[in-house]
Amino acid sequence: MGLVGGYYLTMYILKTCEIDMLMFDPEIGVLSYVWGVLITTFFAIIVNVITYFSLKKIDMIESLKSVE
Repeated sequence: MGLVGGYYLTMYILKTCEIDMLMFDPEIGVLSYVWGVLITTFFAIIVNVITYFSLKKIDMIESLKSVE
């Protein structure tokens, strides 16, 4: 959904910001979508791995007993 919504948002922004002296190429290549998916997936995996190991260190029984 984000890729489709991003496409239409980009087209809207390019059409509204376009003036006679400055025109943008509204074509988005397939490689841009591939890079977007790969980079997003890579960072999501990194965050999940870091979060997983951080949560493994927490003693859940002790955290339930705390007053905080």
